[in-house]
Amino acid sequence: MNTLLRHINPHRSRLIVAIALGSFALASSIALLAASGWLISMASTRPPILVLEVAIVSVRFFGLSRGVFRYFGRVIEHDAALKIQSELRISVFKKLNTLKPTAFAHFKRGTLMQQIVNDVEVVQDLWLRLAIPAITSIIAGVAGIGIISILLPSLAAVVAIIFLATAFITPLITALSQGSAHQRAHEAELFESIMKGCESVNESLIFNYQEVLLEQIDVQQDSISVIENRSAKWAGLGSALHSKALGFTLIISILMSAAAFARGDLAGVNVAVLILLPLAIFDGIGTLPLAFSKSIKVLDAIRSLEPILSLADVTEEKKIQLHEQELTLEIRNASPILETMNLPEFNGTASPGHPLIVMGKSGFGKSSLLNAILGFVEYRGEISISGHSARQLDTSIYSTLLQDDYLFNTSIRENLKIGKPSASDRELEQILEVVELSELLHSLPDGLGTIVGPFGYNFSGGEKQRLKLARVLLRNTPIFLLDEPFEFLEAHQADRIAKKVMKVLATKTVVIVSHLPLPFTA
Repeated sequence: MNTLLRHINPHRSRLIVAIALGSFALASSIALLAASGWLISMASTRPPILVLEVAIVSVRFFGLSRGVFRYFGRVIEHDAALKIQSELRISVFKKLNTLKPTAFAHFKRGTLMQQIVNDVEVVQDLWLRLAIPAITSIIAGVAGIGIISILLPSLAAVVAIIFLATAFITPLITALSQGSAHQRAHEAELFESIMKGCESVNESLIFNYQEVLLEQIDVQQDSISVIENRSAKWAGLGSALHSKALGFTLIISILMSAAAFARGDLAGVNVAVLILLPLAIFDGIGTLPLAFSKSIKVLDAIRSLEPILSLADVTEEKKIQLHEQELTLEIRNASPILETMNLPEFNGTASPGHPLIVMGKSGFGKSSLLNAILGFVEYRGEISISGHSARQLDTSIYSTLLQDDYLFNTSIRENLKIGKPSASDRELEQILEVVELSELLHSLPDGLGTIVGPFGYNFSGGEKQRLKLARVLLRNTPIFLLDEPFEFLEAHQADRIAKKVMKVLATKTVVIVSHLPLPFTA
């Protein structure tokens, strides 16, 4: 909660203004009913018009001001809430961005997706649905009870007791009856199942497994629906108790006002005022039972985000930035550290014009070595670049092609320009010539504007791999780390493209991971 408060504090003044305006809006409603009741009662006695003039103006003022206060209060509170939510989401992404990929092995994807998307969204209900409505309704209610206390103190005491009991008990009943923890677990499983279903759509169709996946999603959705229905019933009970409390208060108001009028302690024109006021006083707390039915869910979302947000306090060691264009990478007895296996030690040197080729059987640790150079995994031994430990260096010196690089569902042009945003179409066409995609490009009606499709589905495995390689080649960094850059290509084509790639990278330090022999040596 402390971390969340740091995001709220910069917007505290706006939230206070929103609370004030919301209180004025509800107070205006209360004053409107009071003034209207008095005006109607007094008008029935046919007094001179001047006696009614102030009441008439008051009714107009409170009727108009109620809408104005409510409008600006809503605008300010939503503006503050959206800004807090935006900053919160940015903070979550920034913190996750600083984690090494190995750290995500301890996250469940469904839970992580729930935290990033759902929990950040739910947190805004803390002030939009809970804090601000509760505070404004209490403030306005107390103001209304204050008016009653001026006219009939004994009735004010009774209304205050019923009002405060209703304001605290009905939300408490709905809040404590929630099964939020179970709902969160089912929602996390639902997120996980949906992600698995989307990622394995081809395999599920091929192996006739789609119905099983859909059934799992239906079961989890049904479990969530059961919990939500139970929550809705308790929220309905809270609303029913609120209505009964209001009805009871009205009956008490009628009886006590009539008795006071009979005793001569209350003017007749004020009887209607005392009867109408509870309607407005209880109006503000009418939404609290439904709102507080989500309170446990909001608090669970805050607790879920707290571990991620608290990591933002960790200060990273400042990385060294190398500006030289010619760097030498040396690997001495380096062994990536993985939890699941022990990997062998690697030795080698790469420098401009002398690439380092890492070959070996599957599972040998070739890709893990690149991850170690990038700082994604820890390692034993030594990896240095021009005399500096790789651990101390900023990763901006690397251009990297990994096996799971992503192609976005946009045009070829936009995918390639990730490597070099300022690249012209001519530059893009030239780099596509290097990876032998020119013929394919010219055969496409939309050329560089052709949509790649989800996960690159509009292209073959070899074409996708060459698009990814072309994107990396557009970058201008001193070191290139290429993991299986010629995968999915037949041997002769792989040899041709490999020679062209090395010409493009002749002045760069290159490390290539490959399970195939390449037409050049280190």
